[in-house]
Amino acid sequence: MFSKFTSILQHAVEALAPSLPLQEDFVYHWKAITHYYIETSDDKAPVTDTNIPSHLEQMLDILVQEEKEREFGETGPCMEYLLHHKILETLYTLGKADVSA
Repeated sequence: MFSKFTSILQHAVEALAPSLPLQEDFVYHWKAITHYYIETSDDKAPVTDTNIPSHLEQMLDILVQEEKEREFGETGPCMEYLLHHKILETLYTLGKADVSA
């Protein structure tokens, strides 16, 4: 219940806050995900009860928006960040560890 309230509150803040450049917004969502895993390593709550799916969805939306604004074959700063910081590999590792636990 508390996580649902937190999610609703986060969406309200995002709706009222001035829009950030795409890369800053992308990094914010990624840091929110990593912060969750750093701060709640003992917590065994299902990921669906956290804000992680919302952050991942926002990151995907940002990547799609960035792709639409770019010329064909041109890589944007958010995609560069995703590749440079190995976000997909990290998500795979976190998911694999979560399933194993």
